Amino acid sequence: MKKGYLDALGSKKMIKDQGLLRHEDIRHRLTILPELQALIPPLLPDELSQLETNIRRDGCREALLVWETTQGIVQQTEDLTPAYVLIDGHNRYTICQKNGLDFRMNLRSFSSMEEVRSFMIENQLGRRNLTPEQTSYLRGLRYRQEKGERGQYDRSGHKGQNVPYEQEATESSLVTKVESSSMTTAQRLAKQYNVNEKTIKRDAEFAAGVNKLNPDLRIQFLAGKLSINKSAIQQLGKTNLPDESVDTMDELMASLLPIQPAPVTEKSKAAGQSSSLKRKANAMALRVKLQNLLTQIAEPSEKDLELCDEIITYASQLKSAIQKGA
Repeated sequence: MKKGYLDALGSKKMIKDQGLLRHEDIRHRLTILPELQALIPPLLPDELSQLETNIRRDGCREALLVWETTQGIVQQTEDLTPAYVLIDGHNRYTICQKNGLDFRMNLRSFSSMEEVRSFMIENQLGRRNLTPEQTSYLRGLRYRQEKGERGQYDRSGHKGQNVPYEQEATESSLVTKVESSSMTTAQRLAKQYNVNEKTIKRDAEFAAGVNKLNPDLRIQFLAGKLSINKSAIQQLGKTNLPDESVDTMDELMASLLPIQPAPVTEKSKAAGQSSSLKRKANAMALRVKLQNLLTQIAEPSEKDLELCDEIITYASQLKSAIQKGA
């Protein structure tokens, strides 16, 4: 009897040790993907400070969510090496790493990067501490993703733009399948978030505009550190500037030149000059981008060939813009 009891204890200890080893292995492999982290609205400075105070005092009480997958799915290759990607808890993870604190992890499985993005957007929209700008941005991202607009995420394997993602069915949050099939994406999301259809479409324009800001500028804006009119960001979303191409506030203002409201007495003149101003604004954005690239290549680095290719691309675009009268 005693031997059996000791054997059982030994078995439990072995299982516990194996669990600890796997925990440490996952921690060692834990990856943060910038494209997914960008979906997490940044905390305001006082919120981040309070979170760190709480974690240092009480420990990290809420488990981090981790996507258990393979390198092949993440990198779109055939690599079957296990991969563990952080999908929720980025601020908590940073604080724990900074202070040498342990944390728990909950593993989740998803079939694709797109499914992860959808989950993260929906998960963030369920939080209570979002600013109106952050809420609008996330709703817009979801609309753009489900619409499958050009330049957005790969839609392979998705059920269709009018079919909602699988989630726990509640009487208050889900429409029936019949209703869903007859609704547009904007109508369905408007009903889910209790806003009107036009709001969802304006959210999409807003999200498109925010994505044209470079990562640092985007984080500052969503964190409330930059005061930019929301309608201006929506108008920026209507331009043909590439994503993450607006690097400074001056460049942002230049990109908005074509859509600044003109005085009533000059409406007809402004309408005639709109196309010309837009070309000039785009050319200015290209000049700024080229200037930044030329500054980077002034010092030798491993990225010289990549920088040369970018310089050639943007120089060609600028040449074309100048030839068209920019």
